[in-house]
Amino acid sequence: MQPIQQVCVIDDDEIYIYLIKKSLAALEIEHAVNSFSNGKEALKGLTSMIDQQLPIPEIIFLDINMPIMDGWEFLKAFREIQATLSSKIPIYIISSSIAAEDREKAKHFPEIVGYLSKPVELETLASIIQQEDL
Repeated sequence: MQPIQQVCVIDDDEIYIYLIKKSLAALEIEHAVNSFSNGKEALKGLTSMIDQQLPIPEIIFLDINMPIMDGWEFLKAFREIQATLSSKIPIYIISSSIAAEDREKAKHFPEIVGYLSKPVELETLASIIQQEDL
């Protein structure tokens, strides 16, 4: 498998997006980070990438609590897009939510391969990137 080239971050916190981009830059994939501030914007952006046959993200880091369209609504809508793709995009929840209900709810979405609490350490991101490179 080739190294990760495209990453998508869906989070309404601009500062956290900046920190994730800086962390990913340290892992040498800074040029390929697409960020969206809510689920609706992300669906529109990802659909546009697919329609234009542009490279699509190989990993999605998704926040749960966002305005307009939260992470759960995004996941439900993204299933239709995911079904049209030749390979599935792994989704990692990155959230400040410590609610047990959210972790339990995540188990009902097979697209979610990990649930991480903010802030995420650089070593954790590196481990995820390495794991997805395999």
